Parts: sequence; C-alpha cells; structure tokens
Amino acid sequence: RFPSDTPVGPEQLGELRTLGQIVDFMTGVADTATTAPRAEPIAEKQPPAAAPAAPAGPAPRGAIGCAQAALVELPSPDALVGAYPAGSAALLVDDGGELTPLVAARLQAGGWDVRVLRLPSVTRTVDGAADFALAGWGVTELTERVEQILATPVRLVVNFATRQDGDWADGVRRLSYALLVAKHLVEPLTKEAATARAGFLTLTRLDGAFGLTGVAEDRVPAGGFGGLVKTLAVEAPELFCRAVDLAPGLDPRTAAELLLAEVNDASAEPVQVARDANRRVGLTLGQAPTALAADPAAPVAEIGPDDLLVVTGGGRGITARCVIDLAAAYRPGLLLLGRTALGEEPAWAAGVTAEAELKAAAVAQLRTAGEKPTPKRVEQLYRAVVGEREIRQTLAELRAAGSPAEYLAVDITDAAATADALAPYAGRVTGLVHGAGVLADQLIANKRASEIERVFAPKLGGLRSVVEALPAERLRHVLLFSSVAGFFGNQGQSDYAMANEVLNAWASSFKRRHPNARVTALNWGAWDSGMVSPQIKAVFQERGITLIPEKTGTALFTGQFAPQHGHDTVAVLGPTTPLSVRQPAAPAAVVLERETAPLAAEPIVADHLIGGVPVLPAALALGWAIGAVERLSGGTVRQVRDFAVHKGLVLDGSEPARLQLAATPAGDQATTEVVIRSVAADGTVRPHYAAGVVLGADPASELNHPAMAALPAPGHGRDAAGFYTDGTLFHGPALQGVRRVLAEEEGRLVLECSLDGPRPAGGAFAGRLYRPGAADLLLQAGLVWMRLFRSTASLPLSVARAEFHQPLPDHGTFLTVVEPGSVNGTSASLTVTAVGLDGRVLARLGGVSLVSTPQLAAKFVSS
Repeated sequence: RFPSDTPVGPEQLGELRTLGQIVDFMTGVADTATTAPRAEPIAEKQPPAAAPAAPAGPAPRGAIGCAQAALVELPSPDALVGAYPAGSAALLVDDGGELTPLVAARLQAGGWDVRVLRLPSVTRTVDGAADFALAGWGVTELTERVEQILATPVRLVVNFATRQDGDWADGVRRLSYALLVAKHLVEPLTKEAATARAGFLTLTRLDGAFGLTGVAEDRVPAGGFGGLVKTLAVEAPELFCRAVDLAPGLDPRTAAELLLAEVNDASAEPVQVARDANRRVGLTLGQAPTALAADPAAPVAEIGPDDLLVVTGGGRGITARCVIDLAAAYRPGLLLLGRTALGEEPAWAAGVTAEAELKAAAVAQLRTAGEKPTPKRVEQLYRAVVGEREIRQTLAELRAAGSPAEYLAVDITDAAATADALAPYAGRVTGLVHGAGVLADQLIANKRASEIERVFAPKLGGLRSVVEALPAERLRHVLLFSSVAGFFGNQGQSDYAMANEVLNAWASSFKRRHPNARVTALNWGAWDSGMVSPQIKAVFQERGITLIPEKTGTALFTGQFAPQHGHDTVAVLGPTTPLSVRQPAAPAAVVLERETAPLAAEPIVADHLIGGVPVLPAALALGWAIGAVERLSGGTVRQVRDFAVHKGLVLDGSEPARLQLAATPAGDQATTEVVIRSVAADGTVRPHYAAGVVLGADPASELNHPAMAALPAPGHGRDAAGFYTDGTLFHGPALQGVRRVLAEEEGRLVLECSLDGPRPAGGAFAGRLYRPGAADLLLQAGLVWMRLFRSTASLPLSVARAEFHQPLPDHGTFLTVVEPGSVNGTSASLTVTAVGLDGRVLARLGGVSLVSTPQLAAKFVSS
C-alpha cells in the first residue's frame, strides 16, 4: 500500500501488479496488525442529524447505484459430446464426504483414470482409484503429492468441500488449501486445454443457493470456493471452470449425477451454479433484496445516538470517510479499531506537513540516532507519522460531526487481545462495521501460503474475533465491507475474492439467526478517492469501469442505514459490473446431447398431440437451436434463416433415447448452422430440424425500432376458442393462447394472444428474445389463416427467416398479424408478426411455409 495521501503516478503504477490492486488501493482497505492499551469508555452521545436517502436499484452499465444479490433460474445443461478425450485422468480432492466415492465410480464407468488426493484425516480410500494421501497441511508435502499425481497428465480436477462436521477454523484451512491445490494445477490444466477441454470444479453442499439462505456458521467458509473459481475463470479462460453448490437434502446418488452433468455442460457459463431438488440457479443482481435469509417483514431497528458501533479498519481510508458521513447523519457512538498505535507525535515531525520535508526530517532523525537512513526505514517513519495524523484527523472529524469517538489499536486477528480490548465496551456495543483487510495480489499460479494467510487473517479471523468478543443478541447493525472482486471474481485477487465471498455467506448466516438486525455485506466497486492519477483513470476508462466518487460512495454507505435497506443482505454498490471480464473462446463446431425422455413430460409437449400422440413442437426445436447458440457464444440471437422440419419427432415410445444438436460456425462468425438429429441404436443418424442461427446486437442499441400502425385494440372481435375444437388447431391447454380474432381479412388477419408460457427444462429451449410457447402461437396463427381462407387443416414445414426485436412474452397479451405472400391451393407462404400493445414489433417470421393436411383434420379434433 502507498500512504493514503500519496498521489499514484506512473512510477507507482508499475508496483501494482494487477488492476485489482489499483482498485482496492482506492477502496481504502486497511491493515490490522498491532496491539495497544485500551482506551477510556466513550462519552455521552448527541442527537442525530437528518439522514440522506441512498440511491436504490441496480444501476445501468457504468452508472452508480445499489443492487441486490439474487438467484436466476438456469436451463438444465446440454451435454457436450466428447467433452473430454477417452481415457482422460481426473483428480478428486477428497475431503472425506460421501460423494467422492460415488463420483469416482461414475467416472470410472465412463472410462476415466481416477486419482484421489486425500486431505489430512481422511482415512478411507476409493475403490479402483490411485490413492495419494496427505499426512498434514504442509505446502512441501502437497507439492510432492501433486508431482506424483502429474506424472501423467490430468484433465479434470474436482475439489470436494462437502463435509458437514467441520468447524470454522477447519473450513478456512480447507478453503486456503484449495487455492494452493489450484496453484499447482492451473498451468498443467491450461496446457491440456490446448488440445481439448480441461476442467477445474469445486463442489460444496451449502444450501443449493450459494449460502444465501443462511447456513450454519461453521459451514460458512465453504462459501469462499465460488471466489476461487470465478477468479480462476478470469485468469485461465481456456479452462472449464465451475463452482457447484448442491443442496444438502439431495440424496447422494442424485447429487453425484448432478455434479457430472455440470462437468459435461456444453456451456462454459455461468461459472457458479447451484442446484436443489427443484431447480438449477445462478447468481445475478436484482432491484430488491431477495428474501432468502430472513422474513422481509421483520422490523429492523433504526440507528441513532444510543448506538455504539465498533469499526474495524476505521481510522483511515475509505472506511473512515464512510463513518464520518454516518456520524453527520445519525451521530452514533463509534469505537474505531486499527493497527496503528497512537502516541505522542515525535518532536522531529512537529509542524512539518509536506511529504518531501517530512521525509527529509526522518532522514535527519535517523542520522541523529546513529542509524543509516535507508529508503525502507525512511518510509517506515514517514508512514507512521502520516498514519497517526490521519487517525487523529478522523477522530476530530467524527467528534465535530456529533459522534463520540474513540480509537483502539489492537490486532483483531488475535482473538484474546480483541476480547480483552473490547471487554469494557461489550455491554454497550450495538453494531459492527467490518472494514479491515489487506491485499497480497498475485496470480493463482504464483500464490504463496503466507499471502493467503495475510489476506484471510483480518477479513475472516478478524471478523470472528470481534463478533465473539461481543454479545451477538445486541448487534442490531452489522455492515461488512466486501468487494465486487468476490462477487464477480477478479484477476490476481483469488484469496481476496474468496475471503469476501465468505463475508457474503456470513452475512446471510447471521441475518437468518438475527432477522431483526440490519446485516449487509457491501460488495464495493472501485472508489475514486482523490488519489487517482490521470494514467490510472485511463486504465479504468479503457476497461469500461466507472469509479465511485467519494461523496457518492459515502452517501451509499450511510443510506444503507435507512429503513428501506434494513433487509439488504448481500448488496453490490457502485457500478454493478465486473472488474475483470473473461475472454470468450473462439467458436468451434460442437455436438450437444439431451435425453428425450424428460421432454415427453413437459406440458408444451404433452399438449402438442396429433391423433393423441405427442409430437415435438417445431417452436421447441427452434428454441433449442436458439438457446444452445446463445449459451455457447454468450451472444443474443436476432435472426434465424431457413428453419426447416425434415422429419418431425414423434414421442410414442419408439423415439431414440437422446437427441443431438450439431452446431457449426459459419464463415461470417455471426451465423451458426444447426442440425437437430437423432441417432438410432444401430448408429443411423436421422436429421429432424435445421436452421441458420444468427447473432446480433443487443436490441437495446436499436435506434429505429420497427412498429406496426392501425392495429385493432384487444378485447374486441370474436372469441377464438373454437379453433381448438373444430380441427383448426390440435393444441392442448398449455398451448391454447389464441384468444380472439380482432381483424378477419385475407390480406391481414389479426389475433389477440396471451399465454402463461411453460419453461421446458428451466429455459433450455428459450433465448433472450425467444419463448417457445409464444413462438408456437405465431405458427398457430398461420394454421388459423389457412382454415379461415383456404378451409383446410395445415402444418408448418419451414420458416425462411425470423427476426427478433424484443422478448416474446411469457405472460401478458400481444397481437399476432398474419399477412399472405405466395398462396396456392395446397400450401401458403405467410408473414407472421408478433406486436406489443404499443405497436412495437416483437418478432417477425417471414416465409412461413404451411402445407394443407386435410387428412389430419380428424386427428386434430381427436387431440
């Protein structure tokens, strides 16, 4: 760290090894390392001033705001065919939990060479696996074992953290050890990734929700595994990285199968996945707190002059600026803890303020004392004086703002010293602001155990020391300084990301146990604290990172004490975007696979019957093509060209066990040619559907959004329910969304539609702008046109082109406009447009080819 009042220019920038160091240098991360005598009790408090309101809701990209951790449902994964070469080796880091032998057995059945690294105290061995036991937690022994394991290459690593019987210290030790395991394996795995997939996964069993529901405190450290994997994904984008959290209630065999589904997932994103018995979820941001850890209706105490807050790392930096702003608003008592021991300022520094003069005075003092004035010693003396001055200034500003304030110099990583220092105050403390932390930034491949300990000690050990020294039932306000480095992952900050992710899980745990307390982990973005040179600002601008102005950040902090934020548990403050972005892999030809049996149970399929037999809807097949391409690329599908039905898939029990989707990038890099096919037991490949799927720009960037005018208002016209009984449409209740006929002309048929759209496989058959249920209504509209104006039942065969402008709705009303192109007696080519009630075009299908099928009319009725 540079001194807090030292401008950072090009010469200092060279010392900051990663962008993460620059970021957290500006967030005022404080060091806590020393002890000192306790101070006198805090004096009587003063009435509060009015509190400012805090900005709320997730901010647009680049904007400053506050967003909340939330869960988002994920589609069930597609399996990547041939994801790993046959006979590859897998390393399982065994913590002694029940899942390791089950996963090993399934891997062995799939032809894997399984090796097991047994952590200390794990006595059982895994049948059929090469066994490598660790007698202790030493780094030398770990290095030796990994060298033995890597005598032949390993392509997959799964680090298990599933035991439920450990304590906090054991959990932290296992967490730090996982980083050391990753250190030894990241480069060998990256080398293997040059020829085929290589993966690093972690497995926890918190709650199937990343610990956000609030787990037992002793299990909280496992929440840090996500920070490791998210950082690894940024540092080694060639690797398949995934942190998997499975609900403990899942039976072991199911849990093992779900883990292997993640191992083989065709999509590299998201990096963090959780599963319970009902759904698969990822971590995202929302506008309102997600009611996971507590009852959102529970009352939360307001802060005021009767409160006394302990503030770790609060004497200097951003934490100090935050509590000064808090003091001006609420005037609570403040007890600051930090590493710097306050004493009388040395005579040699009295009255000297400029940096150059103060360092010159330090040189003179060292020479007077008979000591050689080395740059290191001069810097030590200079920093000591500047640090103490900053703490005195903080105390003065707090008192001037109306808050009684004192400072204790104590090593919060020393539980006994912390308890001793806080004992005179413990009965009056009502809150905690945990802002202490240190950095030891380094790429995972170069991490040292001492660096991990230095980062973990104040963040995790310091938190435990302070909380254990205080009566938990009295803590009404607990705010933890976390970081977007943990929430998103950040290059060079694996240990820091892990520690902050533990803080997020701890906040959820404490909130569940104390629902009436205000408990929030504040995941800060990068601060513009006045110490940023133009060169560093240019680095951030190039990365698209907005800095938090100091006044804005302190207002955000103080605003967290407002009533509307009483149940914020894990919040992201500042620009709600990552500091480091994982570079996407170049597109490649792949084959995905999905079992057909679960499809038959989906309502959208069960209600798509012809003659009483389920037939896979063309809209569902198209949705798989769109969704798969989006998941593989991370982009947004805006067009589909030449979608064709070669052979519909009948699910009558004779269908193949699996469907495959072959995706081949075209020469323009935006188009992917997709073929959906089945493979018979004898190896016969039969194509069923094909399309050219085209990525495009985010629709939010459209300047001239297409619209349609002069459309009739919904709610008029005639009821359309009869189409589902007279042989026009064969669709069951889950797909019966054509509601009314609003305009009935051959040149323009307008239908009112709405559907509570099903989400097959958690959305695996949908895209960002595409919903299969709503899309099926567009095809149904074509069948209605054929019945009204050609008096025949019909089926769709192909779509020449599809354009997507806004999301097709899962819920709510929209209009469907059918306009004919070429028509003959037995077939027609139509344009079908989905239009919002505001006239904006949502989607348009052009060249929808329908063929007359009068022989199926009776079957339509019977369905």
